Amino acid sequence: KDLRRKDRKKHKKRSKQIKLVRTYSIYVIAILLVGYGLFSIVSGPQIGPVGSTHEHLDVLVYIDGEPLDLNQSRYAMKSGYGHIHGGEGDIMHLHAINIPLSWFMESIDLSITPDSIDVHGMEYSTDENNVFLMFVNGDKITKVDYVLADEDRILIYYGSGSDTDIDRALSLVSNRAEGVNGMPNKGD
Repeated sequence: KDLRRKDRKKHKKRSKQIKLVRTYSIYVIAILLVGYGLFSIVSGPQIGPVGSTHEHLDVLVYIDGEPLDLNQSRYAMKSGYGHIHGGEGDIMHLHAINIPLSWFMESIDLSITPDSIDVHGMEYSTDENNVFLMFVNGDKITKVDYVLADEDRILIYYGSGSDTDIDRALSLVSNRAEGVNGMPNKGD
């Protein structure tokens, strides 16, 4: 009898421990799920699915006084989310919402940071002679995670810091996206 009582006592104790572990596990999982949800909200918008939008933007990458030729095939049709069509190097085509500028640039193999651009292994960054700047619709931005919007005019600039040179580059950013949006097929 004593042995059975001890076994039952031991079994009850073990049962209580298992229930306690289960309860704590459920709490931990719930806390992790809530934390993940909050992190997702705080970390900003996620790129939407392909087909969630159809937008066009003007873009110019300007390095040392010259526009970078984005008409080259190396930049064309890199992603279904956003891309440049061959022969239309001044127009970004977006097919997903919430695409950050840095993501788009990376997708065409041009990495940017707040103070530099990497063009095929050659890094151009702000130094004593030159500046790296980014503009959206003529306004200077510093965040590479700027979320692109329809008909934005983007300038990625590296060169002299003179106002004259910067204004010249800004004037070279095309304004074709608006016209493409007015086409019957929106310039697929």
